[in-house]
Amino acid sequence: MKYSLVACIGAAALLTGLPSQAQDKIEWSGFGNIAAGMTTGSDDQLFGYDNDLDFNPETLFALQAKASLSDKLTVTSQLISRGSDDFDLGVEWAYIQYQLTDSASVNIGKLRLPFYMYSDSLDVGYSYHWLRTPQSVYRVAFDNYTGVSVQHNAFVGDFIFNTQIIAGNMNDDIEAGGTEEAKAEMNNLIGFNTSAIYNNLTMRIAYYQTNDTNIQVEDVAIELNGQEQKIGDFFNSLTSAGESQIVSELDVSEDKGTFASVGFMYDNFNWFVGGEYTELEVENSYIPKQRSSYITAGKRFDSWAVHTTVGKTDDEVVDAERFNVSSPVLQAGIDQAVNSFLSEATYTSLGANFNIAPSAVLKFDVTHSDDKLMDESDVLVSAAVQFVF
Repeated sequence: MKYSLVACIGAAALLTGLPSQAQDKIEWSGFGNIAAGMTTGSDDQLFGYDNDLDFNPETLFALQAKASLSDKLTVTSQLISRGSDDFDLGVEWAYIQYQLTDSASVNIGKLRLPFYMYSDSLDVGYSYHWLRTPQSVYRVAFDNYTGVSVQHNAFVGDFIFNTQIIAGNMNDDIEAGGTEEAKAEMNNLIGFNTSAIYNNLTMRIAYYQTNDTNIQVEDVAIELNGQEQKIGDFFNSLTSAGESQIVSELDVSEDKGTFASVGFMYDNFNWFVGGEYTELEVENSYIPKQRSSYITAGKRFDSWAVHTTVGKTDDEVVDAERFNVSSPVLQAGIDQAVNSFLSEATYTSLGANFNIAPSAVLKFDVTHSDDKLMDESDVLVSAAVQFVF
C-alpha cells in the first residue's frame, strides 16, 4: 500500500494534534540506510546495481509509531520509504498486539513473514553485521502477510525457547522472470518457528506451508525462436497443440507450497560464526525447488569489525521430464519458462564495519557473484551508513 508524502505528513500532523495525554502514549522510533554502490565491470549487474554509482537500490528511511491502548493492548504501525520504489511511502507493518501473559502475546494485522533468523529486523541494517542480508538465502520475493501471530517464551533448564505460530494470507506483486512483476497470492498460510538460546548460541528451525499458492505469470515475457512472447500466449499455443495437461502442470494455481529453514549463530561479542539453510518448493508447478545457504564469520575490534560470508543457491527442477513435449519449438519455450526461476550461483563477500556514533555504523562491502547458469561473474562494491533513532 503506497501513500504520498503529503498524505503521510498530514497523518503525522493529525497525530501531533491529539491531546497531550494521547500523544504521551505514542512511542516514536525509526531507522534508515543511506547506501551507495556500483559494479566493477561495464556489463556487471548485481542486487539492483550496475557500473554507474547508484544510491537508490538499498537506501531507505522508516518511521514507527507504537501506541498503548491499555496495559495489555498496543497498536504498531511502520512506514518505509525506499529508494528502489522512488521513495514512495508504504505501510510495512500495521498490527494490534495483546499481551496474553508475561510470556505470551498475540499480534493481528499486517505482519512480517518470519521465514529467516533476521526476518524481524530485515530492513534494520544497523541490527546485523552485514551491509545487506545474504541474498543467496534472503531471496523469497515477498516479506509480509496479513493474519495472526502467537508468540511464547519459555525457560527450560539453561535454554530459552521462543516459539511463534502464524496463520494468514499473502497477496502482493512479486518479481518474476528476472525483472517483471507478477501477481502472487498465498491462502491458508500456516507455520511455526522455534529458537533455542543457550549462552552465546542461538539455534532456529522453521516450517511453513500453504495449500493454495497462485502466481499470475501470463504477462511475463520469455524468448521463443528469437522473439519475445508472453507466457500467457505461449500457454495458449500449448493448449492449441493438445498439451493442456502440460499447461496445467506449468501453471501455478492452487498448488501446495512449503518453506523450511534451519539456522544458527554463535556470538561471544568478540567473534561470531553462523549460517542458514532454506528450501522452498511449490508442488506441481514449473518453479524449481529453491535450495539456499550461507555461512558467515567475523571478528570485532573495539569500535570496528571485519567479516566474510559465503552463500550459495543450488535450485533443482523437480520431475523435469513431465514437462517434455514432442515439438522442439514448444519445448524450447517450456525450458525458458522453467529456467526463468532457476538459480545456481555462489556469492562471496568481505565486509568491514565502523561504529561512528552510539546508534550509527558505517559499513563497506565487496561481493563477488559467480552465476553458474549464465556463466557470468560480477563484483559489487558498496558502502552504507545505517542508523536507528
